[in-house]
Amino acid sequence: MYKPDQIKKSILSTTWQKQVSLIIFIWALINTFFLVKNGVVTTGEADKYITEAKELLSTGHLRELNFGLYFVQISLIAFCIKFHLNFMLIVAFQLICNLWATLYFYKLLAQAFVQPLMAFAGTLILLINFPYQEFNTFLQTESLFYSFTLIFSCYLLSMQNLKAKNIFIIVIALSLISITRPTGMLFIPPTFIYLFFKFFKKWGTRNKIFVASFTAIAFLYVLDKAIGSGGQFDFMLTFRDERVICGVPTLPGFINIKTTENGNSIYGLLYYITHNFSQFARMAWLRTVAFWGLFRSYFSFWHNAYLVLYFYPLHVCAIPGTKKLLKHNTYPALYFILLILIIWATTMLSCDDWHNRFYLSLSPYIIVLGVYAFNKIPKTANVQP
Repeated sequence: MYKPDQIKKSILSTTWQKQVSLIIFIWALINTFFLVKNGVVTTGEADKYITEAKELLSTGHLRELNFGLYFVQISLIAFCIKFHLNFMLIVAFQLICNLWATLYFYKLLAQAFVQPLMAFAGTLILLINFPYQEFNTFLQTESLFYSFTLIFSCYLLSMQNLKAKNIFIIVIALSLISITRPTGMLFIPPTFIYLFFKFFKKWGTRNKIFVASFTAIAFLYVLDKAIGSGGQFDFMLTFRDERVICGVPTLPGFINIKTTENGNSIYGLLYYITHNFSQFARMAWLRTVAFWGLFRSYFSFWHNAYLVLYFYPLHVCAIPGTKKLLKHNTYPALYFILLILIIWATTMLSCDDWHNRFYLSLSPYIIVLGVYAFNKIPKTANVQP
């Protein structure tokens, strides 16, 4: 005779196996469609990384320091060029990482909700995030960045203890993310705060202040160096011609704004805000509308309709979902909120992306918050699927 707990565990295990199989099947259909439709995309921004990979092979170094913040993609392309390998190898790697991230995301949802159907629903919503999935066929940084950051977040939020091994993995992962895309560095503050609040509850106030201050100073120093790394990074340019979308000026020329000699620095940004607050507030609002609104005038009607129908309900559901998650699972909620706020703030300080790529990096976490609004069983402990 099976005990009730054994029967329940067996049912959950069977359901989990069926759902994982269905997730893999749907994932394969969607990504096969985009691969047939697009092939391996080497045009547009991908061409920039191909050119830089060739430069790296011919000279042994990158043209600009800021390209080091995209080094993962550049090095993969350089490897294929060096050994005369088809770029399809990189797309295959991107697909493997995307599938890994998708299954890890499902596991995290299952741990957070217990109900298998709820975990499957959230993963299905991620799978039909077509702008997110389509980047898997592009030789750009987005596919690996989305996958790496989602895998990292799932690992971080599933940790039960903080040991030397975990710290080592976290440091390596954050370093890898930071040289996949520059915005990878924005995952550092939410990660630190999450770990700090969850695992260092017993520390004295003085110790907490010291460690927090030291970490904040170290992060600001690294961020300041990244901002000032040159190349295409020109934060004051986006205010001089009032561009809302990166690369798309809204003025025929430049306007005079008060800046320091080095605008590409944290001090330069603070100086600009305090001396041009009216313009900053207006541009921040316009970029916020673009960031959360998602639709673009240059997108087709059906593209914009999809964005509205897919993302807007998630936004609405994420509001009560955030409140509910804060109540029942505070630390993951804190991580999600900080991550959303810091990337949103970065967009207000620079510009939004032509294809919503900055927002898309947050979409898995907004899905979690949206789905959690329908969670009927408050969770206080992780349960393995």
